[in-house]
Amino acid sequence: MSITPRIVAAVAASLIAGFAVGAWVISAAPTAGRESAAMPSSQDARAADTLAERLLSLEQLIAEEREARLELAGQVQVLIDDLESDAVAEASTAAENSDENRRRDESRGSGLRRAQDFTAMIRRFEDRRLHSLMENGFSEDEARRILQRESEAEFKSMQLAWEAQREGTPPDQLPVSSDPQALLRAELGDADYERFLVAQGQPTAIQITRVLNGSPGSEAGLQPGDQIVSYDGERVFNVTDMRELTLRGAAGEDVVIEIDRDGVRMQLNVPRGPVGITGSGANFRRVNRWGTG
Repeated sequence: MSITPRIVAAVAASLIAGFAVGAWVISAAPTAGRESAAMPSSQDARAADTLAERLLSLEQLIAEEREARLELAGQVQVLIDDLESDAVAEASTAAENSDENRRRDESRGSGLRRAQDFTAMIRRFEDRRLHSLMENGFSEDEARRILQRESEAEFKSMQLAWEAQREGTPPDQLPVSSDPQALLRAELGDADYERFLVAQGQPTAIQITRVLNGSPGSEAGLQPGDQIVSYDGERVFNVTDMRELTLRGAAGEDVVIEIDRDGVRMQLNVPRGPVGITGSGANFRRVNRWGTG
């Protein structure tokens, strides 16, 4: 219930009017007594009756006035209580709205901070990659060029994959040459690409973990721990590189494998085809996504 100041003023005016009526009635009583005292004695009996009636009437008026004042006072108190209740309700609503606005602002601020933190994290990551290349011998211009070439290679790989899928070629049948790192290697050349891998903390050769019994690699003398650097004169950075090279040329023809064994370069002959080893090398996927292991 909303009580305006105009209503309160009206009620207060009514109460004041009631007080004025009561005061006038009370002041009229002595005047009546003086008038009756001045009457002749022959009219005393009738005057007494008249005075008694007037006194009774005045008493009734006073009683009614008193009741009216009490009623008005009660109404004013009700209005005051309503005003106080409305004030409390409005204060409570204002507090709730303030809390809701504060929570909304905090939520908005938290979301903005998360977005800013993520953007800052990406910038720090790019800065680390740039400085890592520079620490490994690239000038700042060269480092920026390499990162730009890497981004272009990623898009070119995406484009080739899209074109192949439109022609009905499954993604797992795309040639290795369409891989982003293969495209980047072709752009940079083997020497700069090797420096790039070193800067990213990646291996630059195939680390042999197993040599299978009865395989060409076993007969050629390959051992676990050897690092295969090239196959048939072509630089290899991982098993995928070497697998692609085994498919070229005539099957069974002799090819030279260059290895690094405890810092010593060696050359071994194997027939073209599966070498019969397992191993690991540069992780193209990890380089492409995060740059370091």
